[in-house]
Amino acid sequence: MTDTDTLLQDLERMERLPCAGCGRSLCGHQRVASVVLGFKDAPRCLPCFSAALAQPLDVLRARLLDYVEGKDCFRTAWARADAREGRADCFGAAGAVPAVEAPTSSAPTADVEWNAGNMGCGDLVLELRFRMEALKPGTVLRLTARDPGAPADLPAWCGMTGHPLVHQSHPVYFIRRKEG
Repeated sequence: MTDTDTLLQDLERMERLPCAGCGRSLCGHQRVASVVLGFKDAPRCLPCFSAALAQPLDVLRARLLDYVEGKDCFRTAWARADAREGRADCFGAAGAVPAVEAPTSSAPTADVEWNAGNMGCGDLVLELRFRMEALKPGTVLRLTARDPGAPADLPAWCGMTGHPLVHQSHPVYFIRRKEG
């Protein structure tokens, strides 16, 4: 089974789940965004994500769309949502994606370490979300992620969630738990 097949099965399973934040119905695009952000078991609408992640709605929208465009499996799922719902994009137009924090040239000191091995895209960001939530603000996590998609996935996830990626040299990533 391919990553795309697994993603499409996850999205199908999520079809009847309402937004975990406000209880509203979710469109297919919002379900895709929930998987991208590691919330496939508790999907959310874009406004609830914006509030929960303390990210401006337009910035989060742009980051999500940019990330989806760069991943075949998510692009396929997004196109399926477009076809099923009869609209090109319920999220609106994408804008430029601003940097969250400029990565440093040398590795910082880590407070916590996690070796994710070859864990792939969806599972990696879901587990990463739980691990980051458990840390105190400002704590630096040293993550080892050998998945070939990690060099694209982890910076995008950090940009969307607001946890600064302070250093990366695949397969090692240093992520600081955001304040607040």
